Amino acid sequence: MTGLVCPGAFMEGVADAMAQRTFLRPGNSDVPPRWPSSGRLPRLVLFIVSQIVLLLVMFQLYKMVRKTFITRAEQVAFGHAKDVLHFEAWLHLDFELRLQQWILDRPEWVIHVFNNFYAYYMYIFYACMVVAMFFAVERWRYLRRWFYISMAIATPWYLIYPLAPPRFMEPYGWPFMDTLAVYGPNYFSENGLVTANRYAAMPSMHVGWTTLAAITLAVCLPWRRVGYAIAAFLIVFIVLTVIITGNHYWVDAVAGWLVIAAAAIVNRILPYPLPIRWPWERPRSAAITPNHAAEGSSAGT
Repeated sequence: MTGLVCPGAFMEGVADAMAQRTFLRPGNSDVPPRWPSSGRLPRLVLFIVSQIVLLLVMFQLYKMVRKTFITRAEQVAFGHAKDVLHFEAWLHLDFELRLQQWILDRPEWVIHVFNNFYAYYMYIFYACMVVAMFFAVERWRYLRRWFYISMAIATPWYLIYPLAPPRFMEPYGWPFMDTLAVYGPNYFSENGLVTANRYAAMPSMHVGWTTLAAITLAVCLPWRRVGYAIAAFLIVFIVLTVIITGNHYWVDAVAGWLVIAAAAIVNRILPYPLPIRWPWERPRSAAITPNHAAEGSSAGT
C-alpha cells in the first residue's frame, strides 16, 4: 500500500519547491556536492549498489521491449533511411560516409578506440552515475527520474519511426562499413554483447544517455570545471563514435538530445518528491529540508 501526504501540506511544499527547482537541481531538497561523511558511507554504498542493480534491470527490460514488441521495422526502416540520407544531402550535411572513410584511412587502432567506446559505453554511463551518487545523492535522486522518463519517451519512437542504420545501406548505394562486424568487438550478432532490434537507429540513445550521464556527472561533482570538461569530452566523443561506426546518422544524435530535453521538461513539471510514500520509505514532508536531504535516505522517485 502507498500512502498519500496531506494535500494541503503537499501543495504548499510543491509551490515552494517549484519556486527554487531547476531542470538539474531539486529545489528545497538540494545539497551541494561534497564528500560524504564516514558515518554515511555504509548506507551510501548499499544505496549505490541497489540503484545500479535497478538500472541494469531497467536496461534489460527496455531492450526486451524494443526487440520483442516493436517488430514492424523491416518493412519501412529502409525507406526511412533513404529519406534521412536524402534529407541530409538536401541540407548539404551528408558527411557521415566521408568521416567514416577518413577514420578508416588512419591507423587501425583508431577505429578500435571508437568501436570499443560504442560497445562498452554503458560502463561509462554507470561510472558517471556512481560518482554522481557518491558526491550528491539527493541531486542524483532528482536526476534519476530524468533518465527513467527519457526511457519511457524513447521506446515508442522506435515503433513510430523504425530506421535502418547506415551500416545496412551499402546495397542501396551508400557504402558504409559495419566497423564492429569487421574489426570487433562482436556486438550485434546473436552471440554478441547485445541482441536487439536492428532497425532502431532513431533516436540514438547512445548519444542521449551519454549526454544525460555526462550532465549528471557535471552537476554532481564538487569540481565544476572538471565536471564540465569531462561532460564536453564524452558528448563530443559519443557523437563521433556513433557516426564513425556506421550505427547512426547525425540526425539520430539530434533526436536523442530531443528525447532527453523533453524528459527534462517533464521531470521539471512533475512534483518532487511525488506525493506518494512507498512502503519502504520513512515519512517525509513534500518539501525536504537540506538537513534531511543530507542524510541520504533511500529510494524515492
